Amino acid sequence: MTGTVIIPTQRKIIKIFMEKLLYIVLGSILILVSCCARGQKPEHSQNGRPEDKYACTINSAGYCIFTGTPHTTGLKSGTNNIVNSNGSVLFSMNEAVAANSSGEVLKAKGTPAQDGDDMIKSSQTELTNDEKSFHKVMAIMFPIRNALMYEIADLNQSQWDELVTELQKRSIKDTTFTDGSTPKDNYYGRQGIFDLAKSPGGRDIHHDVMKFLEESGLYLLCHVTSDEFNQMLKDTHPEGHDSCGDAGIVTKIPF
Repeated sequence: MTGTVIIPTQRKIIKIFMEKLLYIVLGSILILVSCCARGQKPEHSQNGRPEDKYACTINSAGYCIFTGTPHTTGLKSGTNNIVNSNGSVLFSMNEAVAANSSGEVLKAKGTPAQDGDDMIKSSQTELTNDEKSFHKVMAIMFPIRNALMYEIADLNQSQWDELVTELQKRSIKDTTFTDGSTPKDNYYGRQGIFDLAKSPGGRDIHHDVMKFLEESGLYLLCHVTSDEFNQMLKDTHPEGHDSCGDAGIVTKIPF
C-alpha cells in the first residue's frame, strides 16, 4: 500500500495554516463575546468598588430623573415605623432589616444602598448593636435616595428638611464645595444637592447625586456604630480610605 509522504516543507506550511486558523477562531469568539456584552457594565470593577451603574434622563420639566427602581419601603422620619410608598405603616424598625432584591439580608458593611434593596420584617434578636444601626441607616437612606433620584419634581423644601433630619443633627454634609480643580474634587451639602436637583440646568447630575448619597449614608453609619466597626470599614475599603476619618466626626451621636 502506498501512503502519502509529507515532506518537512509541507509540515511547516500545514503548521502555519493551523496556527492562523486557530487565531481566526479565537478572534471570532472574542468579537462575539464583546458584541453580546456591549452596553453592559460589570457589577464590580477590579478593585472591588461598584461600577457606576446609574444614569438619569432629563424630563420635559428639566429634572434629572434616574433610570431604575425606587425603594418601596423606608423609615418614616421622626418615628420608629417602616412605611410603604403610600405612607402606610408596615412594621416597627425594631423588627426590620434591609434586604436585597433576592430577599437576602444585607451584611453590615460600607456598601451603599442599591436599587432593589428594601426593608423586610425580621427578628433582630441575634443582631449586634452595630448591625441594628446599619439596618436603621439603610431605612433612613432609602427615602432620601427616592427623593433625589425619582421624586425630585414633587419634593419641596420642608419635605427635604424632614427627610435629612438625622443628617442635620449630626452636621453631616453641612457644606457645599464646587471650586475644585476637577469635578471629582467637588461635593454638595444637604442644601446644595437639593438646590442642584431642583434646578439641574438641563444636565446629567447623577454623579453629584450619587456622591452625596453614598458619602452621607457612610458618614451617618460612622456616627452610629462603634469604633471597632469604623475600623472595619477602613480595613475593608477597596482603596484603603478612612471614610470615618474623612467624615470629620468630633463627637459621635448614636441613635
